Amino acid sequence: MPEPSAAEAPSEAAATARPEPGPPLAGSDPAQPPFEVVAVELARWQAEAEALRKDARALAPLSKAKAFEDLAKLPKLAQKVRGKLAADGRGAALLDGVLAEVQRRAEVQRRELARQLGEACAARGLELAVLQREEPVLVRIPPFSVEIDRNKGRATLQFARLPIESAAAEARAIVELVEHRRDLWTRDFDGARFFEACRNAWAAARATGLGGASERVEIAELMPFLALQVQPAKFLKDPTAKNFVDYSRPRFAFDLMQLRRAGLLVHDGWRLNLGVATGTSASDKKRALFVEDERGQGEYKLTVYFTRA
Repeated sequence: MPEPSAAEAPSEAAATARPEPGPPLAGSDPAQPPFEVVAVELARWQAEAEALRKDARALAPLSKAKAFEDLAKLPKLAQKVRGKLAADGRGAALLDGVLAEVQRRAEVQRRELARQLGEACAARGLELAVLQREEPVLVRIPPFSVEIDRNKGRATLQFARLPIESAAAEARAIVELVEHRRDLWTRDFDGARFFEACRNAWAAARATGLGGASERVEIAELMPFLALQVQPAKFLKDPTAKNFVDYSRPRFAFDLMQLRRAGLLVHDGWRLNLGVATGTSASDKKRALFVEDERGQGEYKLTVYFTRA
């Protein structure tokens, strides 16, 4: 085998050379054993990790949409969270950033919501009328009213001047809320069937003695009987809580509006009548019900009764 040339053969000095030692670990004592350096560093990492875990647990409530549904409650929640955070850690910085962003969005919303809501309604073919400009703002998007509290960041759908459900005070959320509830309450409405449900509920209430000698039964007393009349077939077969469908006072007022619109206040030889609430009864919202039309025009009613047409 040929011998390597002088140029290729490693020198004895190169073969025995060792790499030059690097600089000592930053912040470590040159006399400190390496295992102690590692132990100290790991302890510092673990302390940082524990601090992050603690901050993560404290910040967890702010990772849910519910925390931002009512902005009026957010400062109290933020104060509670801050009390659990490390003073100058990443958690405090994140909290400050989130609160600043919420404030920025709220200010933009105050300026832009009216325009955005108008554009959203126009795009969906919905009417929009402003009924009250001071907080909380009240608008009419037929057939519902919407109360908008920009301080809380909430919009509440209303009918019969009663709350139905809420959503974020944002244009898209508001129009979707209106359309969803409108479609839900109009989809399967049958005027003749609802008329009979009301008459049967009225007869059942009178059979128990409600209304006394009068034929008039107060709406508040009629509602439990009517709720049973409008239950689906599955509830009648198996009357359990899971099969029960809620039936609210706003829904009753809405169905009365649909009944009037269908021209079925008189049906099958009977007339459905509503007694007007007057005096103290009109101011008692537990007894009286505001019966309105699509435009919000109406009056408080107290009783229901049927007469031969």
